[in-house]
Amino acid sequence: MRASVRTLPEQEMFVRKVIVSSGLMALATGIIASGACGGDEKNGGGEIASPTASAAAETLLVELDDFYFEPEVMQGKLGQTFEVTAFSEGQQTHTLTIDELGVDREFPASDTQLFPLTLTKAGEFKVYCRYHEAQGMTATFSVTE
Repeated sequence: MRASVRTLPEQEMFVRKVIVSSGLMALATGIIASGACGGDEKNGGGEIASPTASAAAETLLVELDDFYFEPEVMQGKLGQTFEVTAFSEGQQTHTLTIDELGVDREFPASDTQLFPLTLTKAGEFKVYCRYHEAQGMTATFSVTE
């Protein structure tokens, strides 16, 4: 990561915010997955669904700052699902946009968002901020088969 002018208390609050947000996302996913279990009458109805699909999702942490992304290169495999935690440390509003993967999210200053991203196409894709692409706010997402 690039150097940032952040005091220790600010860093601790940010880390706590990400941990709490991630925990809430995991809890919500677990609740939704457990509501999906039911089974049917003929096999006893006692099957329990487990949230293995979201447990298998890998975490991807993306920082948006004035005027760069970190990491600058992201990688994954076709069909892979990420739980993305993206956060804006900049003073500007930014976007996280990947046209080919259907991602276009706006981040006000100091915003954190969690969302799933399934890699549906193979190739090398441009990641950019719609507002600051001209200032070099770009990255690359490489998806292999």
